[in-house]
Order: sequence, then C-alpha cells, then structure tokens
Amino acid sequence: MINKIHKIDIHSSFYPKHLAKIMSPPQVLWSAGNLELLVNPGISIVGTRNASKAGLVIAKRLAAFVNSKGKATVSGLALGIDTAVHMGSVEIDSPTIAVLASGVDIITPRQNISLSRKILETGGLIVSEQPPGTLATKGNYVPRNRIQVGLSSSSIIVESSVRSGTMTHARFCFEERHPLFVVMPEEGNPLQLNFSGPELLVNELGAIPLYSKNDYKLLMSD
Repeated sequence: MINKIHKIDIHSSFYPKHLAKIMSPPQVLWSAGNLELLVNPGISIVGTRNASKAGLVIAKRLAAFVNSKGKATVSGLALGIDTAVHMGSVEIDSPTIAVLASGVDIITPRQNISLSRKILETGGLIVSEQPPGTLATKGNYVPRNRIQVGLSSSSIIVESSVRSGTMTHARFCFEERHPLFVVMPEEGNPLQLNFSGPELLVNELGAIPLYSKNDYKLLMSD
C-alpha cells in the first residue's frame, strides 16, 4: 500500500520546525504521503475509542471546520473519535495527518487499513517515530501524543473519561503550554456525551470549552 517511506532526521531542513520545539521531539520522523503537510501546524482532534453517536458526528463536524480554514487535522487513527476525525477529512477530500504508535507500514488497528489508504489518496500523511516494521506496543501510545501536539497549533478533545488514555494528550498540552479545547455538552447533556474528562480539564486545568458550533471560531483565535 505504501510505496515510499521518508526518513526525516531532526537536523533535516524537512523536519517540521513546530515539532522540533517541543520538550522531547522525536529524533527521526518516518513519513508516508504528502510531506508538505509538515510545513505548517494543523489542529489535533482526539478522543475516546468508546465514542457516542453524537461524539462521532461532532468529531466529523470539527474536522470539516478545521479543513475549511486551511488546516490539516491531526489524530491517531484509533477507533472511535480518531477514526471519525480522519473520515471527516477524507470524505471532503481534505488533508489529515495520522500519527501512529507503530511503523507507518504497519497500520494499527487493522480495521483502519482501508482508511489509511484513503488518507494517502486524499493528500494526507501518515507519520511515526517508530521505524518501519515496528509493531504498536503499549509503551508507544503515550509518547505519540506529544507528536500530535507538536504537529498542531492547538488541540481539541471530543469525549473522554477521566481515566482515558486521551487524558495523556491533555497532559502534553499543558506541559507544552499548548492551547487545549474540549467539547462540553449544553445544559442537561441532551446528546449524552461522555464528558467527565473534559469537565475536569475545564474546571481544574483551564481548558477552553466548546459548547456548540458557535464556539468553533475560538479555534482560530490563535
């Protein structure tokens, strides 16, 4: 499926400057697809694997909004919210960046092999700090969150429990002083969103809430 894999050393002129500025940038970024997406930061949209129907719709809607503003979406190709984000971009033929915990030639999860092909066909990019042939191990998932942060100008969390792995993305955001937005329900939570993680991030750590489509303009305030 992947015809060419690029090895981009941190000292290369092709290495994204915004990624190089994080506290622990990957020394090598393995990439397949449209390398032009590394020039400018996108916007990360991540969330739980156990997403609600409403959460999936919101993730797609956010992806379309981000793309409409000339930015690529960045996510992790996981099931749930991540998948919806990438689908939201490819369905409108817009670029998205998938950051893997495996080598770029080993798509994880396997259910998203077809989606990864569509990402490349629509001018997207697949990246990883893991060399080709590397399987996705438990220890690779947390570090890949910092790459998502480094490839974006801000991040959005769509649905998460307090104990979700998505919360590690939030931790990297705060460590990097990286703008973090979270989707919050309107009064009464009519859409039945899983928002215990976002609620904590807003109330205790100062994340910026997005209550409706009217708040999306906040994403471009940077």
